[in-house]
Amino acid sequence: MRDSIDTTLTTDQMIKEVLLSSRFHMPFLHQTKVGPSTIKGAGRGLFAAVDINEGEIITCYPGDALLYEMMSSPSSLDEYDDEEYDEDHEDESDDEYEDHNEMVLWGTHVPDNDRWEDDTVFDGSETNPPLIDYVVSVDDQYSVMGHPALDGNPAYYGHYANDGAGHIALESDNNNNIGVEENVAAYVRKSLEVANAIHHSFEFRGLHVVTVATRDIQAGDEILVTYGPDYWLMWS
Repeated sequence: MRDSIDTTLTTDQMIKEVLLSSRFHMPFLHQTKVGPSTIKGAGRGLFAAVDINEGEIITCYPGDALLYEMMSSPSSLDEYDDEEYDEDHEDESDDEYEDHNEMVLWGTHVPDNDRWEDDTVFDGSETNPPLIDYVVSVDDQYSVMGHPALDGNPAYYGHYANDGAGHIALESDNNNNIGVEENVAAYVRKSLEVANAIHHSFEFRGLHVVTVATRDIQAGDEILVTYGPDYWLMWS
C-alpha cells in the first residue's frame, strides 16, 4: 500500500494493514441495500433488505483507505511543558500539524483513478466531500475510510449508514439561543434513541470493522448509527 517497502513495520502490522484494507467475498452478508436516505439532506443511506436480529452482523465497514497515525497527537505530548510548547508552536495551526500527523494508505483493490489526493481526502473538492467524512477509528494507530463511490460489494456497505440526529448537532449554528453544551446533550440523547446499529471492530486484533444491529431491524428500515459529538463539533 506504500510506494516503497517500510522495513520498520512488524509482520503483525503488515498483516493488519492488509486485512483492514481488503474487501473479501462474503455473500452471506448481502442483506442490505443503498438508497435515498429518509434524513433530509443526507444523500444516500443504508437499508435492511431482510429482517435482521439484534446482535447480528449487518455488513462490513470497508477500509478502502487507512488513516495511519505516524506521531503522537498534541494532547499526548506529556514531555512538553504546555506553556513552552504553545510558545514554540504559536504560529502553527492544528491543520498544519495534522497534515504531518497522518498518512493515507490505499487498499490494493482500489483502482488508481479512484485514489484521491491527500488534499481531497482531508478537505474534499468541488465534487466530493472529504473522505474523512467516512472514517471509523479502529485503534490509536489506524482508522478505516470507506470510499463513497465504491458500492459494488454489498458485504461492505457500512459507510452508507447515516446518523439519525446529525441535524440536531448542527442546529446551534442557526439558533443563537441554543448553547453548545445543550445542543450536544440533545444530540447524544436523540442519536442514541434512533440508532439501531453500531460500528464495531473485531476483537481478534481488530482486523475488520463490522456494523452490528443493536436492536431488531425490519426489512426496509434505514440503518442508523451514532457518529458521536466529536464528529459534528469538527464540522459545525
